[in-house]
Amino acid sequence: MHPMVKPALRRAWRSLRCVQFGVTPAHAVVLDPVGPETEAVLGLLDGTRGVELLRAEARALGLPDGRLEALLGRLESAGLLTDAATGRPGRAGPAAGTAGAALDPLRADLASLSVVHPAPEGASGVLAARRALRVQVRGAGWTTDR
Repeated sequence: MHPMVKPALRRAWRSLRCVQFGVTPAHAVVLDPVGPETEAVLGLLDGTRGVELLRAEARALGLPDGRLEALLGRLESAGLLTDAATGRPGRAGPAAGTAGAALDPLRADLASLSVVHPAPEGASGVLAARRALRVQVRGAGWTTDR
């Protein structure tokens, strides 16, 4: 797993111990209390690191053992985490921050759908359903110049 805070949710610090994810009332989530070292750790949750690497980097930042798992659990239970390694239906998922992720044309759609459909595979399921849809065009369309 490569945990990533849902990129469609902006992060705003309300105080030194309180952070809000998202702006709209329908999707905003407040996480309180958080420690002062949490800000640096939240910056690491961009989908480019696995849990083991996150654990090592959090330890280097001074986060006590077990605190990273507790933070990840709180973020996951609040519906704020997604797994960057899963990608989208029909494709292997490049980790966020890699060239493959930056060039993925559906990356923004997946990010916004992950907010509207917070289930773990909700956004991917919606993209899969869209991919299965077909449109049939009949006729020649406009045949004269206007």
